[in-house]
Amino acid sequence: MIHRFRVNNFQSIREEVELDLRIPGTTPEMSCFRASPSRPDIRLPSVVILVGPNGSGKTALLRAMKATFRFAAISYRYHHSDSTGEFIPFLSSETITAPTRIEIEFDASWLDPGSGKANSLLRYTLVLAREGEPGLSPTVEYEALHAFPKGRPRRVLERSRDEPIYISRELGVRPHDDRLSSIPPNASVISALAEMKVGSFPDISDDIGYVQTNLFGSDPWWADMETVTRTYQEKPDLLDKVSDQLQRLDLGIGGIQLVQLKEGQKLVVDHPDLGTSLLLVRESAGTRHLVRIFPSLRLVLDAGHLAVADALDSGFHPDLSAEVLGWFRQERTNPRNAQLICTLQNLSVLDDLEKEEVFIVQKDQHGVTHVHGAREVAGLRRDSSLQKQYRSGSIGGLPTFG
Repeated sequence: MIHRFRVNNFQSIREEVELDLRIPGTTPEMSCFRASPSRPDIRLPSVVILVGPNGSGKTALLRAMKATFRFAAISYRYHHSDSTGEFIPFLSSETITAPTRIEIEFDASWLDPGSGKANSLLRYTLVLAREGEPGLSPTVEYEALHAFPKGRPRRVLERSRDEPIYISRELGVRPHDDRLSSIPPNASVISALAEMKVGSFPDISDDIGYVQTNLFGSDPWWADMETVTRTYQEKPDLLDKVSDQLQRLDLGIGGIQLVQLKEGQKLVVDHPDLGTSLLLVRESAGTRHLVRIFPSLRLVLDAGHLAVADALDSGFHPDLSAEVLGWFRQERTNPRNAQLICTLQNLSVLDDLEKEEVFIVQKDQHGVTHVHGAREVAGLRRDSSLQKQYRSGSIGGLPTFG
């Protein structure tokens, strides 16, 4: 699970902003808050919602998180092209050639595999430097992985420009291993050693790469219907599960199945009350969207990993949005502590959330993104309607028109 996320000089983010997801100790015990797998004294939300006006920087925050995990996991595969191209700086004369810095603190089970310790609190730090003409792709100035076995940081991996790469022995790499000198300046150490099949790094890369996201291209992306149909063909248990969900959520639906038609296998939705079945492509936008996103979310829930999604509820009724968030918030449907960090289009669902699950994103008059948690708003009562408080402008981030 993610504990903290910091980013500086990325798209609309100029100065450092932070998402500190750690629940204050004075907060009541609630099932939607989970004990950190590595630090049971720390509680974390299993759902994090970013709210704010269009263009405020919500998607920029998600993109920074996604880009960092992607860089750490697979950048070596693309280092001959533009593996750092997603890291666009804040476009001012002072920052366009300045470094971008990102830190993520999270739970993982990579270290001491023989010790019986299931999880460790880790911090991944990435600093990308820009030199020469604006617009050139950045290169790694600093990369590090630290663990916190007794509360203090212990170096596991560290890389600085023009310095030898340090890797602790527990990751299965000998000091001064010749392969370390072949890591290019625009790829992560983790991704490079994973591709070289060195020590624990293939498993580390796979774990980081498990993050599910719809942040590809300029608009939120989900798999097309052909890909979705193929997924359900290959994993019939998923089809049974989404069919159960549809029957429970919509009284007019009797389930969904794959049917062989002359143009190939198609997803078909049963409507017992109508005495007929309809192709999924003819169903409502909400039904189609739920069937489309279900495999990714189910994968995250089953594995206990992370989903980072923009406009998760596209086409959903508010009650359906609350249902999907509930899959992550309820221990019964999320026993492995999967985590969802997302933006939503319909904010009526705020009244189903706690203030520790909501972060407000807004820009100042200079176009700079700032972030604060709803829990930081003085005087915000737990029994208040978060939607009304947001609509009134009392917690910030309210759009203005005209």
